[in-house]
Amino acid sequence: MRRVLFCGILAVAFLLRVISLSNFPAGFNADEASFGYDAYSILHTGRDQWGNFMPLVFKSFGDYKSPVYAYLAVPSTALFGLSVFASRLPSVIAGTLAVLAIYLLVNEIVALKKWSNDSRYKWLDVTSAFILAVNPWSVMMSRGAVEANLISFFLPLGIYFFLKGLRDNKFFVWSAILLGVDLFTYHSAKLITPVVLIGLIYVFKRQLKKIGVKRLLLPLLIFLVFFIGLLYTFKIGGGSRIEERSITQGALEEGFDERMVAIGKGENSKVAKVFHNKYQVIVNRFVTNYFQYFSPKFLIQSGAGDASYAMIPGVGTIYFLEGLMLLGVIPLLFMERKTRNLILILLLWLLVTPLTAALASGAGYSGNRAGGMLPVLQIVESFGFMGWAILVKRFDTRLTQFAGLVFSVVFVFEIYNFASTYFKIQSTLVLKQEDYGSIQAAAWLESNSNGRNVLISRSLSEPQIFIAFANKWDPADFQKSANKWDFDGSKLMWVDQLSSYSLGNYTIKSIDWKTDINSNALLVVKADEFSGTQIPIKAINFPDGSPDIYIIDPGQKTYAKGN
Repeated sequence: MRRVLFCGILAVAFLLRVISLSNFPAGFNADEASFGYDAYSILHTGRDQWGNFMPLVFKSFGDYKSPVYAYLAVPSTALFGLSVFASRLPSVIAGTLAVLAIYLLVNEIVALKKWSNDSRYKWLDVTSAFILAVNPWSVMMSRGAVEANLISFFLPLGIYFFLKGLRDNKFFVWSAILLGVDLFTYHSAKLITPVVLIGLIYVFKRQLKKIGVKRLLLPLLIFLVFFIGLLYTFKIGGGSRIEERSITQGALEEGFDERMVAIGKGENSKVAKVFHNKYQVIVNRFVTNYFQYFSPKFLIQSGAGDASYAMIPGVGTIYFLEGLMLLGVIPLLFMERKTRNLILILLLWLLVTPLTAALASGAGYSGNRAGGMLPVLQIVESFGFMGWAILVKRFDTRLTQFAGLVFSVVFVFEIYNFASTYFKIQSTLVLKQEDYGSIQAAAWLESNSNGRNVLISRSLSEPQIFIAFANKWDPADFQKSANKWDFDGSKLMWVDQLSSYSLGNYTIKSIDWKTDINSNALLVVKADEFSGTQIPIKAINFPDGSPDIYIIDPGQKTYAKGN
């Protein structure tokens, strides 16, 4: 019965993540296009878009992405071609298999603790799997080509094989491989994975000591090879993104400004230096960043602060009932002594996961940076659900069934409400953060430019990757063009910060309305920067009808208005 139920849960998880995948999330951002095109380039040339052979770090737009997602997208690209669906499919599969991973992990925990015969723990694995399967955060991240989503699969499965290795040592090798691969999934995994592994070694040090170094040597060496590889990636650009987004950026200047303001208000200069400096700024930033990921605003009320990674602002990352389940851990800690140590370990794991997100600057409330909170959050919730069940049963056994019925009805309503909100045309506010019209403009140009020169405004984010994606541009030719841009020599952070660069008949530059409007090239601009009088030959509109991108033919003789 439990296995049949779990198979149903797995099917629901897959359907929630794959239905209308090419359309939701609406829009297709530059990172998604880059992963897809890098996979396409690897498939056909064995090199990324910059011509690097089977790289450990994908240079992309200068942000040096972790490599696992691009490699996972190669098979789907081979099967379905270079498409939105193929680019997003690895995330769908990882998000679905994360449900399997959490089921196996919790099942192994119950077996390890010898709780299998206790009816109260019998359904923990199924409960955890169900919560993750329908969780808004997991569903949304699994529908975009979001590399952070991979952590929710590789990390729990690596822990599962570690625990299984305590009973059968051969599984330690699989644990080392999975945890090693996890290091290369996303930036936050570079910190979370080693910390979790150290925690596992500490918690199970007695059992590991009995197993002996000889049997542990091979898995340790395997993980060490991955870790050394990770350190090597920092030398070839893998750490640049972390450095650029660090909370230390600008801390010295901000601390100095605060100190000057304090002194201006009459504060002693020495006292002001103690309380207003870069260290104080960094600590304040870290504390603010860290606790926002445990706030009701992020978890239940508003969710992620941006829509750049398949998340929808205004939709909580967990359901209200999930929040209540988290609180159920409190009575469980007092009522069930035998679970206390395990709960504390799980809570420690949960508390560690937002550390990397807290060390990064930005708008905050980042769903992808804190994505490592999945699925340990759902495991803790399943224990919290059990805590409430035990508490209610102690007061009145008859109340348990009624409470369970109410809980089920409310949960189904929350799931329906989320799905009906997500699977409809997303708001223009959200889509403006998703490079909504870029892939549509690139596709239109592919069919209608007829070889004419095209000038694309630098206000469009990384337009070259959408052109390459929509045109299925020959990767070998793209690599030659990319290496003519002298991006490395420019010392800029992003490719689209270059003053001008070209891909075939496409040139990305700042549009000069005095001269470019008199050229024979098609102009592609954001609607809000269009300052000409001609009627665009093509307007890419948001779903509400407001314009996003205009394509203008300077040779056209019709005008929108007279001057």
